[in-house]
Amino acid sequence: MCKSTNFSGQPIFNQLLKFIDKSEIRKIAKQHEAERYVKKFMTYHHVVVMLFVTIEGYHSLRETILGLLANAHKLSHLGLSYLVRRSTFPEANGCRCSNVFGEIYMSCYRKHARTLADSRLSDGDMKRLYIMDSTTISLFKDILRGVGRNPKEGKKKGGIKAHAIIKTSENVPCLIR
Repeated sequence: MCKSTNFSGQPIFNQLLKFIDKSEIRKIAKQHEAERYVKKFMTYHHVVVMLFVTIEGYHSLRETILGLLANAHKLSHLGLSYLVRRSTFPEANGCRCSNVFGEIYMSCYRKHARTLADSRLSDGDMKRLYIMDSTTISLFKDILRGVGRNPKEGKKKGGIKAHAIIKTSENVPCLIR
């Protein structure tokens, strides 16, 4: 029996990295001279860390480094041989041109474009499609100061729930409740 080619048993992040060709990244980095004056933090490692930041939803450098430290035991599975330092990461962001990452993305997109789902609806379906949206409007503006419950302690709570149905072919709400 041969092994299955499915991704069962692998972390999702590792499955995502299987779609990225390391040799293509090396070729693009060489074209843009992105590896010049670099000792350890190569372009592939930079891409892996940037994908990690995006998937985890980090917003700062400190969050990124702490997240990498928390997952240090898993870094070898991602192809990272060492933990990037807090001074190295922003320096690499400043030195590497954004065109390198754009070209890496386009290379990956071109390679896998035919297997991506085409979820665009036909014009007939778009005419029949309705979008439902709801939002809460706070009642504690200057005009509606007296509205809402008065709890024994704490702040007043209250709001209006607005529901809207929008016909996609018209781009305006056709029903608001």
